[in-house]
Amino acid sequence: MKFKLLAVLVICMGMISYNIYANTCERLMGGDMAETNEERIVRAQLEAYNNKDVEGCLQHFSDDLKVVALPDEKIIANSKDEIRQHVLGQIESGQFLPATLVDIRSNGPFVMTTEVKDNGKKKATISFIYYVHDGRIRKMWGGVYSE
Repeated sequence: MKFKLLAVLVICMGMISYNIYANTCERLMGGDMAETNEERIVRAQLEAYNNKDVEGCLQHFSDDLKVVALPDEKIIANSKDEIRQHVLGQIESGQFLPATLVDIRSNGPFVMTTEVKDNGKKKATISFIYYVHDGRIRKMWGGVYSE
């Protein structure tokens, strides 16, 4: 049973990856280098975050935002208010680090980013999948790789 579940997961991830690749290639081949509206929303929230503009960042999230850390599927936040407290806590404690956007691409309402946080001693690469619906980020899944 575990093998079947793993096989289905691998196939689904392969299909998503192929669709992202095909969508990106289609945009590039067609000369459409413009960002999608979903990509602009994700980029705008990240820019506000990096500027410590908490309310500016939060305006891009739905009130019922859900943030999940992968691979253990730990829920980081279940609302915009929980994100507010999380970010304010980072800023107030001095642990805030801006994120450098390395890559952004989309497939319909899903936006995938690679972001890097580096304090000179420790470097973390974060992969996010954002689900954007009705002009707001509704869900986020993220995985961190630290060096």
